[in-house]
Amino acid sequence: MSVPVRPIEDGEWEGAARILSLAQPHDPWSAAELHRRGQEQASWGYTAGVLVAVMDGEVRGMAAYGQNPGAYHPQRYVLELAVDPAHGGQGVGGALWAALEAALRGHDARQARILARGDHPVAPGFLARRGFTAGKRYFTSALDVTAFDDSPYRDLPGRLAAQGARIRSLAQLRAAGTPDLDTRLHALMSDVRGDVPRDDPATPLSLQVFTDAVLGDPGLLPEAYLVAEAGGEWIGQTVLFRSGASPELGTGLTGVTRGWRGRGVATALKVAAIGVARGLSAPTIRTDNASDNVPMLRVNDRLGFVRDPATVSFLRVF
Repeated sequence: MSVPVRPIEDGEWEGAARILSLAQPHDPWSAAELHRRGQEQASWGYTAGVLVAVMDGEVRGMAAYGQNPGAYHPQRYVLELAVDPAHGGQGVGGALWAALEAALRGHDARQARILARGDHPVAPGFLARRGFTAGKRYFTSALDVTAFDDSPYRDLPGRLAAQGARIRSLAQLRAAGTPDLDTRLHALMSDVRGDVPRDDPATPLSLQVFTDAVLGDPGLLPEAYLVAEAGGEWIGQTVLFRSGASPELGTGLTGVTRGWRGRGVATALKVAAIGVARGLSAPTIRTDNASDNVPMLRVNDRLGFVRDPATVSFLRVF
């Protein structure tokens, strides 16, 4: 049976977002968020697109390609491919991949990466048959905010204060009229992200991308964008976002500058963020880390984050 695949049209974003969220429930998408991502990529001069398989007037599957601003190269792409579980085994995934591969070749792609759960019954084999090789593993983890016991961590603010450090939120920094706030936040993120394990080498994150993708994200929670500071120096950060598709909160980048690592700053930031999440009545916080990011995995494990089965990064070279 022939499965028609074409670029997405107005009115189909809801269906595409629903199917993508079914495929990766740990990272759900609303229609508005999926659409906005494509608009951002275009505004940065990147190449991106969303394809849909439509049968009987219904979106049965979606595929997306774009470029990672944190590891940018004009011939390097990140992919998503998802099929409505109710229509699996009907050739939808194969048709989407054929169209996606053609689009990538048309853009002179040299490599593409896609994430898939290692225990998925179909995805690893599907990707292997199409020339993908398995690489780095990642863990998505979830914390039950309602069950979190903060009693072992109540002395953390005092321990930070004894080192001359404290934590303030983006909301507080804005209310205080902090000079050059966006620029300083960008500099902090640029500093702490450099050592984060990733598939491809990190590239500088421009101020425009940071402003659009982080500060301009409609799901950003200013009260949960937390900055640790000491002696006027910003030494660490963590960020929480809320998707329009879920009451759960997602973690952006948590990181600490090199000179302050191993001194409890990351734990204090995470605990403070959990407190904010509790105040917002959020049921769950989700995060993800590369399997070789041992220090952050240890922090999350101690706090009670529960790991899902590993997600694998699959690479296709053209």
